[in-house]
Amino acid sequence: MKLSRITVLAFHEFRRIKYEGEELKPSNGYVLNSAYEMLLPKLNVIDWQAVNKKYIPNVSDNKDVTITKISTTLNMKESISQGIDDLQNLFKRDFDTDRVFKSFVVKLILFAAILDLNGELPLKKG
Repeated sequence: MKLSRITVLAFHEFRRIKYEGEELKPSNGYVLNSAYEMLLPKLNVIDWQAVNKKYIPNVSDNKDVTITKISTTLNMKESISQGIDDLQNLFKRDFDTDRVFKSFVVKLILFAAILDLNGELPLKKG
């Protein structure tokens, strides 16, 4: 999967917040699994369009030019892979588009998880 620079930054930021002080650095697949499972009870009430537009501390404004986009394999649980497929279909409707890339879904999962940890996750009204 090709991950944009901002998605790579989101992986770094989520890992920093969630696993700071841990001796072993969790893989990107483990980080994604953790972020998804954390959001699972809220998936249907998250305002994904607001998440996409939200400022993400240490991600949106990161000036570190050494961090670049990457192509990687994300090892994840089958249930997480299915959940990403389900979100892909949801995002087609929510964003009124015919195509949504999995890398976009991964980015929004990480953004939402960071916002949730910071107590700033936007939820749908009503």
